[in-house]
Amino acid sequence: MAETNATILIPDISGFTEFMTSTELSHSSFAINMLIEAIIKAVDNEFEVSEIEGDAVLLIRKGITPSQKQLQDICLKIFDAFHFQRKWMQQHAVCPCRACLALIDLTLKFIVHHGPLAEIKVGRFTKQSGPEMIVAHRLLKNAIKNNEYLLMTEKLLEHAVPLETGGMDWINSFEEYPSIGKVDYRFALLNDARKKCPEPPALEDYYKDDTPYFEKEIPANFRDVYMVMMNIPGRSEWMPGLEKVEQDMLHVYVGSVHYCTFENYQAIVSPLRMIFSGNRIIYAESCHIKEIGINLVHEYIFDEIDERNC
Repeated sequence: MAETNATILIPDISGFTEFMTSTELSHSSFAINMLIEAIIKAVDNEFEVSEIEGDAVLLIRKGITPSQKQLQDICLKIFDAFHFQRKWMQQHAVCPCRACLALIDLTLKFIVHHGPLAEIKVGRFTKQSGPEMIVAHRLLKNAIKNNEYLLMTEKLLEHAVPLETGGMDWINSFEEYPSIGKVDYRFALLNDARKKCPEPPALEDYYKDDTPYFEKEIPANFRDVYMVMMNIPGRSEWMPGLEKVEQDMLHVYVGSVHYCTFENYQAIVSPLRMIFSGNRIIYAESCHIKEIGINLVHEYIFDEIDERNC
């Protein structure tokens, strides 16, 4: 089995709790997929995507080892792209489930290692293996008291041109693993880098006036009522006259477009804003009906009375 020296880079996402409902698991998977896509897009051609490993991406670069500065710059580029996408999703979310609310807590860390890898080919699949791959994955579990950092092993740094000036504040450390032994590394925290991550454009304020609200008490939890209303694709199950809903995105987000077909017209609905604050949810959406030439903004306020009423 031929071996090739390669640089191993693993960006790893964390922050979602393992205790979630089926809806929350669906939303967390969708969020992770979008964040993984942002990571891969930021990598561009710098590294080869070897495998998607749940909440992490295994990246490989064969041949000459990049310099420490190149690796640092690549990781910061990925870091910026990740947090830009995370902020965009947080800004555009219209769901108050734990997965969507947890977007603010998501973090990203990097493990960078170097060594010989062997390729195992099974059918059309190719998997990278070897002791150094095991070391890189073991390092995902370490004693660093922070959730966002860039870790480079000393074995990697032996092959990489070191930073001349500037850069991050690096701390020397090591881990001891059974059957592997001592692994020396340096790490730099990314707290300051997170503060400098770019912000997505601010959402536009929708038009508001003094039109009075129609109020109705509903014998159900305010979150449950909101989740039914917010689920635009599911409205055909309970809204009179609505025959079908087609949409441009898998999930409902601020800006997603939903084509609601009735017998004599089509309503184009798009969420504008969701504000969640403890026992209140404010939700607004635009509605355009071309056949009768109207544009509306519907704003809904869901207030909790108690656990079973709103």
